Amino acid sequence: DEQRRRPVPNRADFGELPYAERIKHCDRPENVTGPTDTAWNEINAHLGTTVSSLTELIEQLGQHTFGHIPRVGDCFCGGGSIPFEAARIGCQSFGSDLNPVAGLLTWAGLNLLGGGKDVQEEVSRVQAEVFAAVDRQIIEWQIEHNDRGERAEAFLYCVEVKPEGCDYYIPLAPSWVITEKYRKVAIWKRVSGSDRLQPEVITVSEVELKLYKDKKGATVVDSRVIDPFDPNRSWSIEALRGPEGLRRWTNDDFVPRTEDVFQERLYCIRWAKMVTEINDKGREVTKLVRRYAAPDANDLTREAKVLKLLRECFTDWQREGFIPSKTIPERGAETDRLFRERGWTHWHHLFTPRQLLLHGVILTIYANSTSFAARVSGLVLMGKICDNDSRLCGWNPHFSKGPGSSNHVFTNQALNTVISYAGKCLADCNFEILKPDVYQTCSIQVANSISISDARDLQEHCDLWVTDPPYADAVNYHELGDFFLAWYEKQLVKAFPEWTPDARAELAVRGDGEDFRRTMVEIYRNLATHMPDNGLQMVMFTHQNPAVWADLGMILWAAGLKATAAWTISTETEAVGIKKGNYVQGTVCLVLRKRTAGVPGFLDEVYPLVEDEVKRQIESMQALDEDGEPNFNDADYQLAAYAAALKVLTQYGTLDGRDVEHEVFAVRIRNEKSDFQIVIERALGIACEMLVPRGLDN
Repeated sequence: DEQRRRPVPNRADFGELPYAERIKHCDRPENVTGPTDTAWNEINAHLGTTVSSLTELIEQLGQHTFGHIPRVGDCFCGGGSIPFEAARIGCQSFGSDLNPVAGLLTWAGLNLLGGGKDVQEEVSRVQAEVFAAVDRQIIEWQIEHNDRGERAEAFLYCVEVKPEGCDYYIPLAPSWVITEKYRKVAIWKRVSGSDRLQPEVITVSEVELKLYKDKKGATVVDSRVIDPFDPNRSWSIEALRGPEGLRRWTNDDFVPRTEDVFQERLYCIRWAKMVTEINDKGREVTKLVRRYAAPDANDLTREAKVLKLLRECFTDWQREGFIPSKTIPERGAETDRLFRERGWTHWHHLFTPRQLLLHGVILTIYANSTSFAARVSGLVLMGKICDNDSRLCGWNPHFSKGPGSSNHVFTNQALNTVISYAGKCLADCNFEILKPDVYQTCSIQVANSISISDARDLQEHCDLWVTDPPYADAVNYHELGDFFLAWYEKQLVKAFPEWTPDARAELAVRGDGEDFRRTMVEIYRNLATHMPDNGLQMVMFTHQNPAVWADLGMILWAAGLKATAAWTISTETEAVGIKKGNYVQGTVCLVLRKRTAGVPGFLDEVYPLVEDEVKRQIESMQALDEDGEPNFNDADYQLAAYAAALKVLTQYGTLDGRDVEHEVFAVRIRNEKSDFQIVIERALGIACEMLVPRGLDN
């Protein structure tokens, strides 16, 4: 909104602005009317078409090129943006993924966001009705209200431990700052005759707040537990777990048992209520008043009531799939830490009793909806809720310089156990997953389909395959997806009986050297088989390691594809929070076509061709860098050099007489480089020489 209030420059001034400034004055294409009739006349004259809309243009160009409306596919569809955007402009679309979580998100994009105004309004109406019903249940249970007329907004928990030689439990947190805006912090006091410390929430001065932000009172520093009353005493957290490790929780565990090493406690509640006051002008005004307080006896009684209510419905809810029943798979890069650091064995252990009760009652009411679209939207919403309301959600005391808020689980792409965390109230779980004012013009009319399949086994034909493949040091999506799938499992089968409710981790593409390369060759060879000779693929790739780029090049080479174009687009703009430092700001888009002729290549001829292509690529990017504000940094030019090398290398069927399969799967000694990697590193050297400022020695 702030950007929209800025004065829009005239066309001449606009043309003089740096790229980063231009986009601040621009809307996305779907949010503006046009093109004008005059513009369409120019477009039709240029393309030989007779159209007046983008969908008509897609249809006519598709008929001319393929004999039908073009079909776009993505075999790693993930969140579904590629099938959604393809369908939105008028292409038929196909999306597939191994993980049914990806299938759910892709279906939701095509059929909820793309379902038109009626579907969106129905989903929003049902969501409002569901939360009204849940609100009535919460009020009846009286688990979010106190006798002061306040309603809880946030519940702050922490882990506590009683080290050997210490006669009290130490609450654990790297900081006890609760909210910077209101200067609230938690302190701990000893209670005579008790081995549990008593929390107290106090208001501190600005000077004191800075000390607390600088670890004053912190009881965990560098993976060591610090005695709050004797900072010279500390214990290693790893040692506290013991040589045998932690007790493994059972399905019936919701909170730690008394004999467990790590306990859990509620130490602060943020309360709120509407208060009517008379302002300075004598007018009556109503405002929200917040209060931060340590839990009293009544609050702890409500916590016990929550646990009792959960136990009463737990078995039935697990059987019906309203709360998770899946076990956490062992021997996973991400899941191992859940056993090691907390002893958790089931996915529901990642949620407090209050969270399980709240999430479960939301899903039970959604399940009673007569609308299929609304029931599916409830699953999508639950994914959003769980990502923002679990034991893995740390507390952020400076969120938006406001009252504080919980982080979401995947602040990075990992399952991080945290020692102090927060739970949300009902109102904060009512996320708006559809925004009719934004998407009301999006009504997808073309054919689309979704498959939960191994990309090696696909039989679907597409004219264009657009993919963002797993990288060689891939994020473990098959493990992370289970966090959501545990909540979807049984309800997903009811909605989509043909889908397998399992991430099928054994089939996932892994970054394991030869296995990774072999799997990727099989996938891209299969995609090439299932596209016409005049079809194309686009592969989006971001990585700074030349060895990984060499692997990618050989994979595409072995799959029978050649790169015919490559360019870098800026994907980390200021609008989405640009990273600082030498991070890649762009993604390379490789356009690939079938290599129909096995032209032989020779290294002595390849090097000068690579040099020319790298120079063309770098110069085209430098042309976008304006007014001393480059859109690309050194890492992006490095990517461009790699892509340029691939564009040359993949034209050939052999390289110095060696066939593709031999190069891809050749066994090499440690640190031995393939010819592909040598050429790619040479391309990087060429790019670096081009980027040396004039007047400096190379």
